[in-house]
Parts: sequence; structure tokens; C-alpha cells
Amino acid sequence: MNSPLTKIEKRIRLAGLLLIAGLLVELGSLHWSHPTAFLFFLLLGGALMAAGIVIYLLSLVSAESR
Repeated sequence: MNSPLTKIEKRIRLAGLLLIAGLLVELGSLHWSHPTAFLFFLLLGGALMAAGIVIYLLSLVSAESR
């Protein structure tokens, strides 16, 4: 009964997973009291969040009409 995912659904799912991963990295770095926690928060968490946002927006812009 489950139909295969379309291209836009796969991209939106990937964007959501990247956003969740970014939030988890940022949450973990907030509980870590070390100077490198800021680097993880900014570089790794921020990069994952930015990648998720960019993929989401690109999937909306490049959506094909059925």
C-alpha cells in the first residue's frame, strides 16, 4: 500500500534528518563544559543546520510539476 517516495519527498526527508542531527549536536554541545564545545556548536551543528535548510529550500525551488 505504500507508494515509493518521490524525489522531493526524499530531499525533504534528508533535509529533516540533517536538521535533527544539527539540533542533536547543538544540544550535546550545550551540556559540555569545554572550550571546544563552542566549535562543535558553531561549526558542526551550524553546518548541519545550514545544509538542511539549503537542501529544503532547493527541493522546493526545483520541484517538478506532475
